[in-house]
Amino acid sequence: MKPNASVLIAVGAVSLAAVAGVTSAIMQKSQSSVESSSTISPSVVVNPTPLPGTSQAPETPAPAGTGSSTPNSPDAPPPARPTEQPKASRRVESCKIDMAIVKDPEPPLNVRSAPSTQAGQVVGTLQNGTFVSVEREQDGWFQISTPIKGWISSQRTDHGCSRKVERVEFAPGATAIEIADRFIGTGSHTYHLQANQGQTLTLTRQAGPFPMLLAPDGKPLADIMPDDNRSSWSGTLPVTGQYTVEYDSNFKGYQYAFQIEIR
Repeated sequence: MKPNASVLIAVGAVSLAAVAGVTSAIMQKSQSSVESSSTISPSVVVNPTPLPGTSQAPETPAPAGTGSSTPNSPDAPPPARPTEQPKASRRVESCKIDMAIVKDPEPPLNVRSAPSTQAGQVVGTLQNGTFVSVEREQDGWFQISTPIKGWISSQRTDHGCSRKVERVEFAPGATAIEIADRFIGTGSHTYHLQANQGQTLTLTRQAGPFPMLLAPDGKPLADIMPDDNRSSWSGTLPVTGQYTVEYDSNFKGYQYAFQIEIR
């Protein structure tokens, strides 16, 4: 018996539908796989490949000052060190404190009968800014004679060398030195230096009065008065020996600064 044409048509339609469904499922699965494979996890970083003719900057910058040389390369020259200039030096030969100024953070300052807070009784007090005459120093205490006789703590005063002698020495190649100091009350500051005949010595005042300049025989080398306001003096040294720069102070004291140059 021959199959009915309508039955054949129905079976064909069912077969085509089945094939179409399978094909659609395969295409959807393939598309899903492609999308999944193109999705990048946020924790993964992809570095782009540089284009030909370009360079990618390194992640860690090269150390400063290395240039194009490899830091650990044995062929790289060592860094150049700055040349140290010769210098002159100062050496204190003697220092004597004759005066001080009361400077107590908890005034007034106690004056005691002995250099001790336990054994020394308070014999008087002094206000800040008072000048005192110092007779001697002992274990952080000053024995004073004016305005009250007794002992005061040296740490509660402003003081410095009233009478001072310094030696100034020029290292080979050194030509100049700057010196600054101050007086508290009366005193004398002396600076000795060795120089040779024919050298040129120049004194330049930077602050305070102009100092005295003495030749090796103790006589003034220049016509300089204590109240001279000149800014500098320069001259050729007549003999080889020890020259002296000297300052003297009055009762109130002062600050000073100057430069010595020898060529």
